[in-house]
Amino acid sequence: MLLGGLAVGVITSLLASIPYVGSCFACLAYAGAGLLAVWHYTSTYTLTITGGQGAVMGAGAGVVAALVGTLIGQLASFFGLTPSFREAMTNAFENSALDPEQAEQMQELFTSPFMLIGIVAVSLVISAILGAVGGTIGSSIFKKGGDYPEESMDAF
Repeated sequence: MLLGGLAVGVITSLLASIPYVGSCFACLAYAGAGLLAVWHYTSTYTLTITGGQGAVMGAGAGVVAALVGTLIGQLASFFGLTPSFREAMTNAFENSALDPEQAEQMQELFTSPFMLIGIVAVSLVISAILGAVGGTIGSSIFKKGGDYPEESMDAF
């Protein structure tokens, strides 16, 4: 889970900087974290896992990827490589069709600590779901032992 999460966390932080489509590719990468985690596990131990086991591995890898991607994004904004969340929200609301008063209210809402905690929580849930989907798919693709998990465990 750590290998898949770390690799995809780095990739998603790079993909997120691509205008318009970067976030879409980053979401697909979370499913890739699950695939990568299952592939690595089944290759290392030469066994077949169930879909549920793949989903759990994928969910963990997705959460690790989200945490690593968030950390890299925060470091990039700290060093001035990318705009901070507050700056991005300010730019978005200044360029919107909202009244200046409404834009200010929306900016205050989106930059409040509770909203930021909510955004992080929702991001972790979504990345876990996408990672679980990738892990489930990976458990069907990467069969290394027998056709069923029980057969691969009997070999040992």
